[in-house]
Amino acid sequence: MSASARSSRRRWRSCATPRARSRCATTSSRPAVVRVLLAIWATKLTALALRAVGRAGTHVPGRVARRLHPGIIGAIRHPAQVVAVTGTNGKTTVSNLLAEALTGEGLVVASNRNGSNLAAGIAATLIGAVTWTGRPRADIAVLELDERSGKLVLPGLDPDVLVCTNLTRDSIKRNAHPGYIAWILSSALGPRTTLVLNADDLITASLGSDANPRVFFGVDRLPTDGDRPTGTAVDVAICPVCETTLDWDFWRFNHIGKVHCPACGFRSPEADHLARDLDTERSRVTLAFDGDARSAHLINDNIVNVYNEVAVAAALDVLGVPRERIVAAFDRLRPPTTRFAAERIGEVALVRLLTKGLVGVACSRAFEYLASFGGRKTVALSIDEWSERETEVENTAWIYDADYEYLADDSIAQIVVGGVRRHDQALRLAIAGVDPARIVTVASETEPAELLDLDGTAVVFNLHSVHNALTTGDAVQRRLRERLAERAGASS
Repeated sequence: MSASARSSRRRWRSCATPRARSRCATTSSRPAVVRVLLAIWATKLTALALRAVGRAGTHVPGRVARRLHPGIIGAIRHPAQVVAVTGTNGKTTVSNLLAEALTGEGLVVASNRNGSNLAAGIAATLIGAVTWTGRPRADIAVLELDERSGKLVLPGLDPDVLVCTNLTRDSIKRNAHPGYIAWILSSALGPRTTLVLNADDLITASLGSDANPRVFFGVDRLPTDGDRPTGTAVDVAICPVCETTLDWDFWRFNHIGKVHCPACGFRSPEADHLARDLDTERSRVTLAFDGDARSAHLINDNIVNVYNEVAVAAALDVLGVPRERIVAAFDRLRPPTTRFAAERIGEVALVRLLTKGLVGVACSRAFEYLASFGGRKTVALSIDEWSERETEVENTAWIYDADYEYLADDSIAQIVVGGVRRHDQALRLAIAGVDPARIVTVASETEPAELLDLDGTAVVFNLHSVHNALTTGDAVQRRLRERLAERAGASS
């Protein structure tokens, strides 16, 4: 760990001065104070009205706040500590796990757990964390931040710590190249923010300026890692210093891995916090904090969640949580069930797995994880994008950034595809080598739960996206659970 990062860590352990810790933007005139209070009152009243009619959204109250005071994120008093969590994949899981761990430390945590991670949602969360007079009532804020919203949020938020899980290829319509997103974030970061960055992602590792203290996390080489990139999407190939083709010490997926330049000596940064010695059978992992190795519960063996776990450990360490309590926290922390859930019903495993539609790299990781399971598998696949359903127009080019080839495994006996873009999905599956006889298409996103052939199946997968996690993911999971329970009861 660098000297500046160690200094930052010591600063967090002694965070006692009110400024300082109050994070209050100075308002020098009565009209400015009144404007902030009006925004607070209007937002709180809007939230109360929404709850009264059975709605629990934060987007609308936040929009009200920003309409009344466009700079409300910076003008309102913040909790004593502010942590922002961003990245293409994993930010919801990391922010939720961080909030749970810090709550377990006895802190009052303000967090946008429902995923409202744009400027309006963050404004509403900050307002929810103050009294009607604007006094902070939370000890710390853990805020998930949409990576493209950095320019709108970060200057006013000025977080003490920013965690970036990764920056990989995302929605073609939204996020262009991950290098562009890195530029957005870096250009909005203040110099005092401590950055907790993925050492295995060169784009993420480049965030910030020389003024920012940096702490890196990573995952040690795994037996499944390769020596050169394969697959559809690889977004880093040349040295950022001299433009020579990079050599890979190991390659994991997309541009995630460890590299060095044979010409100028440039290389990936060393991880201050490293996950190694994964034992998936015993659900254990070694977390090395600056070489201080400690065994911890492995919350999930999907590589994405291994990164999420070590990112949480690194952030908690920066925040000054004692390391023995960081390790102990993972005994009770679990990824949100809308992201991952696994249970056994009779002789069959039922696995629910977020498969982030429009994001090819995220889908590839879900498909790869699915293929790693042994035995006969059947899959309910409903990962359509619904936002343009009224016109049924969608840019489906993203599916060619995803490695559907993982689903061509002979152990996958059936894939039932539901949703308005089912035929595009079926075509991509066939191009990837999936036998068309194993593909079933249906217009409904939930009907795949009825059509899956459960005979002789060892593992049943429920793959859904972010937008339909509740409307589709929950319904499919519930029906599959019922069908499996009926079969288990009939055979007992």
